[in-house]
Amino acid sequence: MSEKHVGGGCLWPMWGHSETPNHEYCGAKRQEGQSYCAEHYARSIRNPEEETQTFVPRKIAA
Repeated sequence: MSEKHVGGGCLWPMWGHSETPNHEYCGAKRQEGQSYCAEHYARSIRNPEEETQTFVPRKIAA
């Protein structure tokens, strides 16, 4: 379910990490008190035992 204008819906972005943001979000019903629906809320919680990757910002061409 992807909508440009979400209103009170899930704010999980529907574009990939390496893509230019298109500001489309899931839009499904949010969990009470959360920004995401149940599925995306569960995906947003990091497992402390999960291997992490160091963030390296990309250089934007001038």
